[in-house]
Amino acid sequence: MRYAVPTLWEEIAYLAYYLHWPFAELLDLDHRSRTAVIAEVGRIHRALAPGASF
Repeated sequence: MRYAVPTLWEEIAYLAYYLHWPFAELLDLDHRSRTAVIAEVGRIHRALAPGASF
């Protein structure tokens, strides 16, 4: 599956910001894994900042 390059950059930037993983490691994640990690990071972030609008 291919999807828009801007979307890929958005996903990579989000994970890099929160996880501080190396760029190459983030690129190696397949789309399904990357979106699963994004969802979990978002869930944790919302749990740690209740009432914030994200």
